Parts: sequence; C-alpha cells; structure tokens
Amino acid sequence: MAREVIYAVVAVVAIIAGSLAFTYQPGVEVRTKSTTVATTVTESPVTVTAAGTTTATTPGATAPPKISYDENLAKKGLQYFKELACNACHTVKAAGIEVGGNIGPDLSKALFGSVGVEKGTAGGPMLMKYFEKHGLKDPAADPQKAAQLIAKFLTEGDKELAPTMMVQIAAFKQQLGDKWVNEYVPALVEMLKMAAAKS
Repeated sequence: MAREVIYAVVAVVAIIAGSLAFTYQPGVEVRTKSTTVATTVTESPVTVTAAGTTTATTPGATAPPKISYDENLAKKGLQYFKELACNACHTVKAAGIEVGGNIGPDLSKALFGSVGVEKGTAGGPMLMKYFEKHGLKDPAADPQKAAQLIAKFLTEGDKELAPTMMVQIAAFKQQLGDKWVNEYVPALVEMLKMAAAKS
C-alpha cells in the first residue's frame, strides 16, 4: 500500500511540475479575445443498441464518420479518469466531467486533435502534432485511427511532445502493471470517443 501512495504522490508532483513547465513563458503576455458566434442547432441523431454501443453523427454536407463507442466501457473510463485524478488538471465537459483542473485542457474533443488550443492551456495543440507525426492529418475524418493513436499515446507517450505524460504513464504502469494497458487505456479511450460523439 505504501508503494502505491508513493507512486501516486510522484504522479501528482510530476503533473504540477509539468504543467508549470508548459505554461511558464518569461516575458510573454497572454491576451484573450472573446467572440460571440450565433449558431443554429439541428437534430444530431444518437443511436443506442442493445449491446450498449452508441453511435452519434453530425448532419451536414460533409458529415464526419460516425463515432461508435461502448457505453459501459466509456463509463468505466469516466471512473478511471477520476480514480487516477486526471480531473485534477483536465475536464471532459462533453462526458460530464465539468469540475476539475484548468491546468490542462478540456479533453472533450481530444479525438479530433482539438485540445487546449482554445484556452492556450498546457499541452496546447500537442495532440494534433502527435496525430500529424503519425500520419493523421484530419482526425475528424478518421476517428477510429485517432482513437488508436490516443491509445498508443497513453501506452507509450511521446518524450518530445509530452514529457510530463511520459512521467505519468511510467507511474501508472508502475502502479497498475498490465492493467494500465489492458484495462485503463481502452476504457479511457472509449470515454474520449463518447465525449467526441457528444461534442
């Protein structure tokens, strides 16, 4: 038990140190601009099958592919997200995690590579850079490939783009062993697919 506590403390310290490293820019003044945009909301069908798989589509002339996800596994991902204290830095508003940290970005649109750009939070466009690095230029056009790359990122990390996540992933692997790759990562990815489908 003491070993798990030590790993958890190390992960939290790494999160804090990494977030400070990502956000500190000496001599840089951050200014924000608010813009009000009027939109028309149209019906967006969501289908839930007997097996618990949900599919959501966005209507339009160039509608992106449907995003299917296992609702039960996505709910487990929500549980793991909170258990691992990911919400200390992140929110996933589209999945119902509206209260949490604002050090890291809202991950609701992680599947589309749209993470942190809107707030200039830690990480910024890092996930889009990761997708592009692995040959995926338009994650919205291929959400299945985006989900696979997010799983790869959560399993292997990327020392160049996300050194803080490398530390966190190592701590999770140390603490959870094979469960990290076999149980936690698939559930977290499914939760991100659900969030993207509801975004």
